[in-house]
Amino acid sequence: KVAKDQLQASIVEGINHLIDQVAQKKSISKDAIYEVVVAGNTTMLHLLLGVDSTVIGKAPFAPMFVRSKTLRAHEIGIKAGPFTMLYCMPSVSAYIGADIVAGSYVCGLHKKKESILFIDIGTNGEIVLAHEGRLVSCSCAAGPALEGMNISAGMRAQEGAIEELEILPHGIKTKVIGDTEGTGLCGSGILAVIREMIKTGIVTKKGAIIKLEALDEEDYRRRYIRVQDKKRELVIHEGRLPIVVTQSDVRQVQLAKGAILSGFYALLNEVGITMEDLDQVIVAGQFGAHLPADSLIGTGILPEAVRDKLIYVGNASKTGAYMALMSIDVRKEIEQLAEKMEYMELGATEGYERLFAKCLIFE
Repeated sequence: KVAKDQLQASIVEGINHLIDQVAQKKSISKDAIYEVVVAGNTTMLHLLLGVDSTVIGKAPFAPMFVRSKTLRAHEIGIKAGPFTMLYCMPSVSAYIGADIVAGSYVCGLHKKKESILFIDIGTNGEIVLAHEGRLVSCSCAAGPALEGMNISAGMRAQEGAIEELEILPHGIKTKVIGDTEGTGLCGSGILAVIREMIKTGIVTKKGAIIKLEALDEEDYRRRYIRVQDKKRELVIHEGRLPIVVTQSDVRQVQLAKGAILSGFYALLNEVGITMEDLDQVIVAGQFGAHLPADSLIGTGILPEAVRDKLIYVGNASKTGAYMALMSIDVRKEIEQLAEKMEYMELGATEGYERLFAKCLIFE
């Protein structure tokens, strides 16, 4: 068990390293830094400030604080100027943090008259729906599969990671980061694989890899499916570095898809609109920026109805932190936005279990 002071020290060390890099790159003294702004999720803000975060992980999931915090940076060990101030942006709840508030502000959700769905896809899928001046949010436990974790051949998005893939009758075509031999699948890669498995019928609507005996002898899909320890798997690449997708891998992505899609529908149901009523779907976050519409829609994480409404905004959280750093007025607006944003606990929503089960199906 890692103590909270150890976790805090590790985070502060990371921030100090970044400050050293910036100061060196720009040839400035660290004493010249008079303010630091942080926009992180609720847990990370607790850890940064040395506040007990264990309450976030158990019912009733009530964080120790959600309002913004201002203090001297040196009080928690940040090495900048002696009078450098630290401003931590406000959160909404245990699972809608300052990063989502910052991103929502950057996208102007509080000023929009249209119906807009904002999502940051990661281990947690944080979603905000703006409709007629109302901002409703929820968080769904997507799990780490979409980031390449808990996947048998999963890896980070680095050289050797397959980031795109196509299953063809004459072979599997891959696109690898660094144009080298593929050694595993990053998040966008695993989504591409599942998309192709659905498209070719290698995976059924219920998420099962199709049985070999269900295929004709001349069916090209047979060459990609093998049985290992009585379990079916898709073989992307054999040889020195075999890359396969197991039934368990498919289930991991299926659970993530069910969690995110059910979160969308729960918010839409809350305000009484449908997917067709949406004017825009904003995909935020550094990770989301690397997930093409074909994969998001092809795996069913997003429905076909929003294909032409997708907008990618990248790391909006960082942009929001920068805006808050430069303007006191922006901070006030962001704090007002955080107070205005409603949080909806999916598990406590009537009929959610049925909705989740329905959203697991690969259409």
